[in-house]
Amino acid sequence: MKVGWIDGTAGASGDMLLGALVGSGVPLATLQAPIDALDLGVELRVEQVERGGLGATKVHVEVPSTTVMRHLPEIVALFAALPAPIASGATDVFERLAVAEAAVHQTTVDDVHFHEVGALDSIADVVGAVAGFDHLKLDQLFCSTLSLGSGMTRGAHGPLPIPVPAVLQLLTGVTAVQSGPAPFESTTPTGAALLTALVDEWTPMPHMTINSIGMGAGSKDSDVIANALRLLVGTSDA
Repeated sequence: MKVGWIDGTAGASGDMLLGALVGSGVPLATLQAPIDALDLGVELRVEQVERGGLGATKVHVEVPSTTVMRHLPEIVALFAALPAPIASGATDVFERLAVAEAAVHQTTVDDVHFHEVGALDSIADVVGAVAGFDHLKLDQLFCSTLSLGSGMTRGAHGPLPIPVPAVLQLLTGVTAVQSGPAPFESTTPTGAALLTALVDEWTPMPHMTINSIGMGAGSKDSDVIANALRLLVGTSDA
């Protein structure tokens, strides 16, 4: 059977997943096509970079200068323009995000303003990643223990501790996680929501024959860890 394994030692974000998908052989056009269907003026651009001295694929999400913050129903309505499997997958991810944000801010799902995740780049991250994994047609997707980072960051409402509350909410009861090793936000809410929706089993690398490897670069180049998410695609008879 066809399997994939994600190495989340350096964390996970939407753009890291996009980079890993492209690096593993998924055509950029496969990610761009459903984003174009949303007619939001968002373009993906690929750059080969280094993270910790290792070659990695960085996917930049280029958005118009003016963006609109949206509620969940508005975002889900956008997905009506997408093929059914991608619309369903993207809706699942954003519903998970909405539930987590509602819990953190003590409000209702429909009242959540997607400050951190509702901008155009995050919509593109989710749609592109869901389309990329749909293209791979994996029988199973595995993921290692996820590193969340440490320190402080700043959200729309002010300073936030890392791991940020929405990430912790998304991963509660899902799998074992760990802090660090990087002194910054390693796993974002978008990355956490995508993985909770897509991953079948959280485990060290399974018995598999590797056919392709994608290294998806994070935004920062750290001297603490190679800041890239690895995606291994192959086969397993286990």
